[in-house]
Amino acid sequence: MRHDKATSPIHVCLLEDHADFRETLCEAIESVGKFAIDATFSTAEALFEYLEDATPPDIIILDLGLPGMSGIEAIPKIKQLAPQTMTLVLTVYNNKAKVLQALGAGASGYLIKSSGLKAIVSGIEDAYHGISPLSADIAKMVFDTFSHIKPQAIEAELSQREVEVLERLAAGDTRQEAADGLSVSIHTINTHIRHIYEKLQVHNLSGAVNKAASMNII
Repeated sequence: MRHDKATSPIHVCLLEDHADFRETLCEAIESVGKFAIDATFSTAEALFEYLEDATPPDIIILDLGLPGMSGIEAIPKIKQLAPQTMTLVLTVYNNKAKVLQALGAGASGYLIKSSGLKAIVSGIEDAYHGISPLSADIAKMVFDTFSHIKPQAIEAELSQREVEVLERLAAGDTRQEAADGLSVSIHTINTHIRHIYEKLQVHNLSGAVNKAASMNII
């Protein structure tokens, strides 16, 4: 896995057996200059062979319904071969059993194909910056599943700078615009966003804005 986030592109491998969708997704990912597609595969077995010799990518995006070994079965093997690589599920399956099995196997996030290419690409970037991406309905499902088992209180109030970041993003600023407006780096903005999500116990910007507004933070 590459470590120089300031200069190196985000290296991605894609495990997807549907050729048309694989090509469309590759084009969408590569249209964002910060990404580089290292390789694509249609089976988990082919990916394993690649990982035996190649430099592991930053992120592996994989479907669950694959010929041969399933995506869920593949995740632990991927973690063994490339322990520093984030594994991001991208699938049509949104049932609770699949979601919990994938996250339990070690997936770094779970996105639904119907979310659209823009949301998918945004989720890939979030995963790279340590923010576990979940499609909105998946996040609600996970919350509903576990909230009654172990209710959690918000750990801490947002710092003044975190509030400023959230206010700018809520007003429509991009991350880069927020960074420029606050005279900080994009890496600092991503760190603030990760902390905001952790403190508010949400998984996306809309959830953070809604929760912060309901608490009169912004």
